[in-house]
Amino acid sequence: MKKIIISRKKLVRLYEDKQLSTYTISKILKCDPTVIQKRLKEYKIEIRYPKKAIKTSKKLLENLYINKGLSTYKIAKIMNCGPRTVYSKLVKYNIKTRPIKRVPIQKERLIDLYHNKKLSYSKIAEKYSCSPSIIFDKMKDHKITTRSLSEACTIYPKKDFSGYLIEKAYLIGFRLGDLNVKRDHKLIKVKTNTTKIEQVNLLHGIFREYGKPNIKEDKNGVFRFEILLNKSFSFLLPKKDNVEDWILRKDKYFLAFLAGYIDAEGNIGVYSSRARLRIRSYDKNLLRITHKKLKTLNIHSIYKLEAIAGKYNQNQDMWGVSINKKQDLLRILKLIKPFMKHQKRCEDLKTAEENILLRIRRNKNG
Repeated sequence: MKKIIISRKKLVRLYEDKQLSTYTISKILKCDPTVIQKRLKEYKIEIRYPKKAIKTSKKLLENLYINKGLSTYKIAKIMNCGPRTVYSKLVKYNIKTRPIKRVPIQKERLIDLYHNKKLSYSKIAEKYSCSPSIIFDKMKDHKITTRSLSEACTIYPKKDFSGYLIEKAYLIGFRLGDLNVKRDHKLIKVKTNTTKIEQVNLLHGIFREYGKPNIKEDKNGVFRFEILLNKSFSFLLPKKDNVEDWILRKDKYFLAFLAGYIDAEGNIGVYSSRARLRIRSYDKNLLRITHKKLKTLNIHSIYKLEAIAGKYNQNQDMWGVSINKKQDLLRILKLIKPFMKHQKRCEDLKTAEENILLRIRRNKNG
C-alpha cells in the first residue's frame, strides 16, 4: 500500500495551530484517522488527548442502548469516545445491535447544509442524530465535492472588508510597516511577532470583527499574532516600496496611510526637551514620496540616509524622515491625530503636543 505523504508543517498547522481533531484532519486529507495518529508519532508531535481504554460495563451499555434507545453516536458523546468504539463494545458484550439507521437526507439539503451554511459533518450529524461518518458516506454517495482545505479549516466566520478607503489606507500603511501577509489557499494570512502588548491590542482591535485572531506568547515574552481573513483583504498582499496613487490623490487618505505607517514604524517623542517625529525604515522610495507629499501640505521634513547597510547589523541601508520644527510638527500631529490607533503612539503624540505648546508659550513670555 502506498504511503500517504503528509508534511510535518501541514500537520502542525492543522493539529496544533487550528486545534483540529485527528478525525477532522483525516476527512480533510481523505485518509484514515489512524494514518494521522501515526504521522503525529513519527513527527514527535505531542498528542493532545492520548487515547485511553474505555471502561464500561455490559449493564450500563444495555441500559443506554436498549432501555433508553440511545444511538451509538449519542452514547459515544456520553462516554467521550467514538461511535465505532461503542459499536465494538456492543459486539464484545453480545448485545444485539439495531439495524443500521437510514438517514433521510436529500442531496439538495445536504448541499445547502454543507456548502451554503458551512456546517461541519459533526454539526450536520447532530441534526440527524447519527455519526459524522454516515454524513461523510452520504456525501460520497451523492458525489458532493468537499470544501477546499482552507474552507475546511475555517472554524470561525470571515467577514468581508468594510470597503472604507480611509480604513484601507491605514491598513496598507500598517502592513507595509510591520505585517507579514501571504495567501493561505483561498484565505489571506496576516501575522507578526512583537514584544509590545500595545501592538497586540491594536491588531486585535483592528481585525477582530473580520475573523478570529490567534495570539500566543512564548517563554521569551514574544507575542505571535496571526489571523486568517477572506479574499476581500487581498489588497494587503503587495509589499512594495511605494505609495499607491489613489492614496496620494486625497490628503485624508494619505494621512490615514501615514498614521498606519507611523503606528508600525514611527517614533514620536521628546528628546532633550524638544519634541520630534521620526520614521526610519528600509523603504527608501516610500519615505522619499512621503517627504515630497508633506511639502504639499506645507510641512518641512528632513529626508536622509540614516545608516548604511551593516552599521547596526542590518543588511540594507536605513532611511529616515523626521519633522523637528515646532510649527511643522504641531501641524502634522494635528492632521494625523484622528487616524492614529496605537495606544502608545497616541500617548506620545499628546506628550509631544504639550511640549510644543509649552515651548511656544515660553517664547511668547520670553
